[in-house]
Amino acid sequence: MPSSHVNVAHNVYTIPSYGKAISLDDQGVYYMLHHQTEQIHSVFQLVYGNDWYLYRLQKTGTDDEVSWSLLAGDADHALESMTSEEINFHFSKPEFGEPKGAWQIIRNANYGFAKFTPNQVNAMLKYALLLFKDGEMQMPVLIHKLEEQIQSVDESLLSLA
Repeated sequence: MPSSHVNVAHNVYTIPSYGKAISLDDQGVYYMLHHQTEQIHSVFQLVYGNDWYLYRLQKTGTDDEVSWSLLAGDADHALESMTSEEINFHFSKPEFGEPKGAWQIIRNANYGFAKFTPNQVNAMLKYALLLFKDGEMQMPVLIHKLEEQIQSVDESLLSLA
């Protein structure tokens, strides 16, 4: 293997005591922004009820009606924790060399929810939606927790008062 590939693998930390685990505090509604327009593109919900489940808000056949649909494969619906070995396998590619930090992931055969704890002390946690196709992870998509956005807007309004 090229030495750069080996060095990249050392940028991935999956030690549970370092990375913040996915917990009940992570339940909630998340959204994906369109990069160019900064408009909400998709809405997701992470729910725990004896197991973790991931839903997407979708339009129904009826005008202006939406409903939650489960993101799952044919047979598996619940999201299961990904092992450290699996995380290293998927994130040891050069494109994941920076920023440095720890990934915690829950997934089923086709979809996953990821929480990234950066090495920098004051850096915020990041969340991502994962898509798996033929066992290979596609590029993670950054998602934002709805409550975090509302809280930051409230704080900015308070600073103006």
